[in-house]
Amino acid sequence: MQIHTPYTYCMRLVALLGLLLVCMTASAQVDTGLRALEPLRLAIDQRLLLAQAVARAKWNVQAPIEDIGREAQVIQAAVKEGNALGLSSAWVEAVFRAQIEASKTVQRELFVQWRAQHAGKFDDAPDLAKTVRPELDRLTTQLLRSMADNQAVLNDEARKADVARFMSSLEARTLSPHAVMQAIAPFSTPAPAEPVKTTGGAAECDGPHPLRAAAAWPKLAG
Repeated sequence: MQIHTPYTYCMRLVALLGLLLVCMTASAQVDTGLRALEPLRLAIDQRLLLAQAVARAKWNVQAPIEDIGREAQVIQAAVKEGNALGLSSAWVEAVFRAQIEASKTVQRELFVQWRAQHAGKFDDAPDLAKTVRPELDRLTTQLLRSMADNQAVLNDEARKADVARFMSSLEARTLSPHAVMQAIAPFSTPAPAEPVKTTGGAAECDGPHPLRAAAAWPKLAG
């Protein structure tokens, strides 16, 4: 028969308190890592919300939603800015292609809605060049800096599910749940590997920081 003394009760209590402290510490570490992604989450959310203003401006002049030339310029500028922050070209391109496709999804869904409503012109439609694009440029910088500052969390395969859950909590979900999933997809899957090119018989990764990119994404498929 086991005899329980005040000492054994005390030791059990100490053990339980220690276990609780470990759990609380681990939880705090996870929360801290995810909270650091808030600027990234906000940049994606605000960019998607801006798609409403872009759609109104295009609707007023019946401009096409897709502008391949402009999209290429946006991606090229983002890649250049991202390279300066130590981000791989392939990852930046994947992220911004996703943001552009998500924005077009919102715009297309709004166009379908407005056509069904026989909507006229919007009095509050902004000037894309003077109002919207400078804001998009600001969000691009915020997004890239947050990617650069949080590579350890974003590159951790074990935390992809946590990152995806945190990133999916967007106000823009009320506009288009599908667009939200498009926008956050690059952060819930492995980033694409840098394309390999040969120079003088030696293979090297595209971009100014091939070693850093390789270290950041050690398990990527080609």
